[in-house]
Amino acid sequence: MKKLTVFIVVILALGIGFFLVHKDRSSNISTSGLQKINVQAGWILNGEFAAVCSALVNGYYRNQGLDVKLMPGGPSGANFVVATTALAQDSSIDIAIDGDLVPFLHGITKTNPSERFPIKVIGALWNKSPYGFIVRRDSGLTSIKDFSKRKPNGQKYIIGVTSDFVLQDALASYAGVKVSDLDFVTVGFDATPFLLGKVDALASYWTTQAYDVEKAGIAYNFLPISEIPGFDQPSQVIITRDDVIKNKEPQLVAWFKATKQGIDFVKKNPEEAAGNILNNSCGGAGLNKDQELWLINKSLSLYTDGSFDTIQIENFANTFKQWGQIPFVPNLSDYLDPFIVNKSKN
Repeated sequence: MKKLTVFIVVILALGIGFFLVHKDRSSNISTSGLQKINVQAGWILNGEFAAVCSALVNGYYRNQGLDVKLMPGGPSGANFVVATTALAQDSSIDIAIDGDLVPFLHGITKTNPSERFPIKVIGALWNKSPYGFIVRRDSGLTSIKDFSKRKPNGQKYIIGVTSDFVLQDALASYAGVKVSDLDFVTVGFDATPFLLGKVDALASYWTTQAYDVEKAGIAYNFLPISEIPGFDQPSQVIITRDDVIKNKEPQLVAWFKATKQGIDFVKKNPEEAAGNILNNSCGGAGLNKDQELWLINKSLSLYTDGSFDTIQIENFANTFKQWGQIPFVPNLSDYLDPFIVNKSKN
C-alpha cells in the first residue's frame, strides 16, 4: 500500500512539474522572437493614449514583431514623471510620448553641451496642443490678453498654473504688462480650484480637466495657448534617443506602423477604444470608461498619421527663444528626424 501511495505521489509530482514547465514554455513562446520596446508616456494612461493602447490590446504591435510595454507618466506620489526627461536619463526606455515640446526644447538647449539630451522628435500623434486656459463664460475673459485687466471689483484675475509652468513671461509680454501685474497661483493637476471658484483661469488641457467642468454644469470657454503668435505646436509628440534611432530603426518603423493601425481603429471604434484604455496593459480598470470615451471623441480631430509639421515646430522653437525660454534655436536636423515615420508609410 505504501509503495502504491509513493508511486501516486511521484506521478502527481511529475505531472505538476510537467504542467509548470509547459506553462513557462508557453509564456516564453508568447514573447519569443519579439523585440522589446519600452514606451514612456507623459501622463497617466488615459484616452490621450488611445491609439497606443488599442495597438497594444488589439495585438498590432505583436503582429509587427514587437513586445511593447507602455508606462504611465505624470503625477507619481511626490514625483512627476516627465517622459522626455525619463527617456534621456534611462537607457531602458526607447520612446517617449509627451504632451508638448517644452521639456524637449529645454533638454536639447542646455548651456553646457555635455548636459544636452541626445534626443530627437520623430513623430506626433496630434497636430495641435489642447493646452490653454479654462475660464468661466461669464468671467469677461475672452482672450489671454484679458488676464491683465481687472475684475469689476478692482481685483486682479487669479490665474491657476501648475508648479512646472514656465510661460509667465510670455503671457505677460503678450498681454503688454509685467509679470508682477498678473496674479499667478500654483495649483494641482485637476480642475478642483476652478470648480471651487479659487481661480478665474485654469491652465489645463481641454481633453482632460474640462471633463470635470462640463460634469459640474459650468459654462466655460477655452483660451488656447496657441493664441500667442508662434505658440502653435503638435501634441502627443514622439521622441527617442539618437542611439535608439541608430540601433533600433526597424523596430521604430514597425512601432509607427502598428500605432497608425491603432489611430485608424480609434477613429472608427471610439467606444471600443475607450474600453481598451481600461485594459491592465494600459490605464487599468480604475479609470472611468465614459470619461475616456468623452476624451477620445473630443480629440478625434487632432489625430495625424504620425507625421509632424516641420515649419510648425520650427516656428514654435523660434518663438520659445524669443520669449527667453531657451538660449538658442538648434538646427532642424539636430532635433527633428521625420525619416522613421515616413518610412513606416511604405
